[in-house]
Amino acid sequence: MERDWIIRNAEWETESVLLYEVRSAVFVEEQGVDVSIERDGKDGQCYHSLAHDNSGKVLGTGRLSPEGKIGRLAVLKDWRGLGIGSEIMKNLIKQSESLGMSQTYLHSQVSVTEFYESLGYRQKGSIFEEAGIPHVVMLRDSDNA
Repeated sequence: MERDWIIRNAEWETESVLLYEVRSAVFVEEQGVDVSIERDGKDGQCYHSLAHDNSGKVLGTGRLSPEGKIGRLAVLKDWRGLGIGSEIMKNLIKQSESLGMSQTYLHSQVSVTEFYESLGYRQKGSIFEEAGIPHVVMLRDSDNA
């Protein structure tokens, strides 16, 4: 089956509306995260990845902070299970390595830790609550480390 979507780097200044569209649908509407938590004011300093279909419809997104934290990984419900999230993560990891980062980390929702483990992340520490959802810190060493 031919893949009918692509992953690319996104520019916050010109594409923030598209990125917010996906994140609002997943985090605010679907998961009930307060919009003030989702829109934390840090996006302008982050690197962003975006998935879209061949017509340009945005399907997913994720971000990488200058400190190496990957977050805001979101894929629209109808597009999950196709590998889009994995490809966004691989793009963000590649970006981190091109920036010379020796490690990335993230706050994984407990329900999806296996997904991140499949990408080389390992759990560290205890479960904690973030935005009313159980999370755990996960770390991954760079392939270049």
